[in-house]
Parts: sequence; structure tokens; C-alpha cells
Amino acid sequence: MADIIEFGKKAQDLKSVRSADERARKIEALRKVIQCQRCALKCSKCGTQLDREGQEPAKYVLPYRFCLNCQEEYEEYRERSEKRGASPRYYWHNEHWMNTWRSWLEHQRLLDDYRLSKEFLQLLREVEELTQ
Repeated sequence: MADIIEFGKKAQDLKSVRSADERARKIEALRKVIQCQRCALKCSKCGTQLDREGQEPAKYVLPYRFCLNCQEEYEEYRERSEKRGASPRYYWHNEHWMNTWRSWLEHQRLLDDYRLSKEFLQLLREVEELTQ
């Protein structure tokens, strides 16, 4: 009789493992969305480490943190978006380049919307409860 498996204990152990796995998945999902994509130490566009010393003041309010090169590109994108037909600063800043910026900004906007969705906010609350 000593070799009888305690099914209740086995089921509880399995549930505990599944709960830990679920908690780890939730925390990793949050880490990727919040920490990795909104890192204050890197450029939002290209990912290079930011050096705020010597950074020039921006012509526009910047929606994201940019390195100097991406800031210049964003400013040109904005100028050309507002003044249709404005000539590019560099020949490779063609219509495809404009579309790339447009698409990237739209992607960022959608990520911001996702972070404000009720489901994502629920995930935040659940992870907060799990870590207390």
C-alpha cells in the first residue's frame, strides 16, 4: 500500500507547475512589450544606445526617443509630410523611405493602443497579483 500514488497530491503538483509556467509566460510577455520596446536607453527606431549629451533640440515634439540620426530623419519625414512635394535632403530618402517611416510610426501607434487595451491592462493586473 505504500506504493499507491496519491492522485490528489499529483494533480496539485501538476497544477502548481502549470501555474508557474503561466506566470512565467505572462511576465515574459510584459517584459517584451514594456521593457524591451520602450527602453529609455536606446533609440526607438534603430535600437542604438542613446547618448543624450550633445543632442540637438528637436524641431518637433518627438513621439519616441531617437538617436541623432533617427531624429534628423524623423524631422525630414515630418517636413516632407507637411509640405507635399518638398525635395528630399538625400536622394535615397525616396517615396519608399517615406513609406517606411509612415509604416513604422503606424506600428508604434498600434503598439501604444495595444498597451492601453483592456486585455493588456488585465494582464498587468494579473502579473502584479502574481508577484505580490
